[in-house]
Amino acid sequence: MMPHEQTNYFPFKPSGLGSTGVEMEWITVDSESGAQVPLAPELLCSIPETPRIKQELFTSTIEINTDIHHHTASCMDELSALRSEVLQHLTPVGGALLSSGTHPFSRWRDQHVSDDPRYHKLLERLQWMAHRFNIFGIHVHIGMPDGDHCIHTMNQLLPVMPVFLAISANSPFWQGDDTGLCSSRIKIFEGLSQGGMPFYFRDWQDFEHCAGRLMATGSIDSVREIWWEMRPHPDFGTLEIRIGDMPATKADTAAFIAYVRSEAIAAANSELPDAAVHPSLIRENRWRACRHGVQADIIDPVTEEPVPLLLWLGRRIEWLAKRGADPADLNTVEEQLKRWQQYGDGASRQRSLFRQTSELKSVVHRMYQEDGWS
Repeated sequence: MMPHEQTNYFPFKPSGLGSTGVEMEWITVDSESGAQVPLAPELLCSIPETPRIKQELFTSTIEINTDIHHHTASCMDELSALRSEVLQHLTPVGGALLSSGTHPFSRWRDQHVSDDPRYHKLLERLQWMAHRFNIFGIHVHIGMPDGDHCIHTMNQLLPVMPVFLAISANSPFWQGDDTGLCSSRIKIFEGLSQGGMPFYFRDWQDFEHCAGRLMATGSIDSVREIWWEMRPHPDFGTLEIRIGDMPATKADTAAFIAYVRSEAIAAANSELPDAAVHPSLIRENRWRACRHGVQADIIDPVTEEPVPLLLWLGRRIEWLAKRGADPADLNTVEEQLKRWQQYGDGASRQRSLFRQTSELKSVVHRMYQEDGWS
């Protein structure tokens, strides 16, 4: 394919601006030992087939995903109902659901791969990187009216991606070790062949050239194999924000969805030229969010001065209120901001539990007992 050849690989299916769908990757754990256990196949055999509850790469993971919603509250209602349905089948067999970006102590080498040819093909292609992919995230799809709006919104959101990571940071432990990071998951996620930050694009055609080139050269088989931390999803007509760890609690989840919706709607409605924040600054902020979570000092993308992330977020809420964000979403974020200021992010809570118990098994028990979903 020539560099500027027109492609039709990825026709964009229009969606209502701000419509929202969410995918959450839950870890199935043993309620006694707290260890990650392969309960997904038994679960999926015991419930009616549904697109809302699906298998993932490993048999110790269940993906729960919503229908299309227009408010965070209704999205959360469906997530709660789906999670309850899953637990009705897991609890009798001694299982529980854990929300964390990584399992605090279970090892990737011990996980079983789901019986799906796509996953086995993925493992063959990516080898060690895919085998280590024992990580868990939340993906938020925001509806876009067309491809150019989607690219404009993605460009505008690139500088705030690190904030998405910071407020969800919930993976301090990896295979029993404290990594010193608030999100160790993101360091695994970025290692995929098409992982990491997305790029600035001129318009939808520019993205199509990029994606078409990847297909033409055998680098990907479909758009689903572009694993950027934020990507267009033309089949759904959405911009998919994938950078977040699985949030620690129900309140964290609601605030994450609400904040992503607020930023995406404001960005899509913006008539300002696409942001030109240098990728090196975004990458530095991404590292600070990975390392320190909500306790990070980030570099303000406009002033280029360091500022505490939660202080920046408080000011950002006021800015978003003037740019079309849903007031209910902003109220949700503002309420959770107070909790982040007092208690920190999910990673801080995991470390606090470990200081109290000195045992990662007990940390897991406390995490799923106190996540606020029940």
